[in-house]
Amino acid sequence: MSDLRKHKIWSEDHLEMQTFSEAVFRPSLFESLEKPGPFDITANIAAIQEMTIWQIRSMSGYRVRYGCPHQHQVEIHFIETGQFVFRAAGEEIVATAGSAVLLKDTRKIETVASPNSAKLAMVVPFNQVAHNLNRSHGSAGRGLGEFRSLVGPDVTGIDIIQRIATHLLYGIDPADDPADAEGAPALVHDALIMMFASLWPRTTAGERTTLPRPLERAINWLDQHAHEDISIEQLARRAGASIRTLQNSFRQHLSTTPNAYLLQLRLSRVHEDLLHGPADQTIEAIASRWGFKHMGYFAARYRELYGTSPSDTRKARPSNE
Repeated sequence: MSDLRKHKIWSEDHLEMQTFSEAVFRPSLFESLEKPGPFDITANIAAIQEMTIWQIRSMSGYRVRYGCPHQHQVEIHFIETGQFVFRAAGEEIVATAGSAVLLKDTRKIETVASPNSAKLAMVVPFNQVAHNLNRSHGSAGRGLGEFRSLVGPDVTGIDIIQRIATHLLYGIDPADDPADAEGAPALVHDALIMMFASLWPRTTAGERTTLPRPLERAINWLDQHAHEDISIEQLARRAGASIRTLQNSFRQHLSTTPNAYLLQLRLSRVHEDLLHGPADQTIEAIASRWGFKHMGYFAARYRELYGTSPSDTRKARPSNE
């Protein structure tokens, strides 16, 4: 059976919209722009695996607050009509028709939509994006720090991402053709994430900012000591910063946490060893060498990042190695 799930609603009641959002997506606090004032929303939602795509239109405009404090996610918004103001992580982004917005920190977000507004949006777990960054750039990745937060309508490739997302939302219907929809949603899902990781604009060399020295020291030390037992206190001492400062720096510049960065780094080292390391080493030995003590936890995190099991990765090992 296809994993694609679709929902839609039209509502003039912000409480009804909140109930719908919590039932099919996530808790969200919707409000009219003025109190009292008109409120209307038309929304279409598609979800597959851990990705959600939605299109939302409103004649009245609206305000919505939500957050994902326990999940590391990425949100992309394509503005079709009107104006949207996004407030997240202490930053305010004003976006108009034709532009696109990347929200790298989704712990607490407020969005204000103008009257006669519409947008297409998608939310993706960071680990799925990180996997494709690994494949396209050949490294453990340094988060989304160089990805632009606001992209204009003239940027090549953004329309491709938007069209693929629209196709997943409207172009595939398991009820119409179950056989065709069996594998198609997953293929479109994978293509969409890959296209985002490859095409979303980065800052230019002139715009790029140097990472803070404590963060650079932390990254370099983790790269050299990923196989060791590492505590956040130890990492902060090596970086020459307080724990809070280091954690904030990881979030601000890399869109991740120190622990999540280390986990991704270790998984990438295991992945490389499974494909190119000594053939006589067991999966358990490789995982243990890179700091994984519990094989169940390791296997689950590995599948989340690479979409396959460690044993299947080992089977895909090049025959000449």
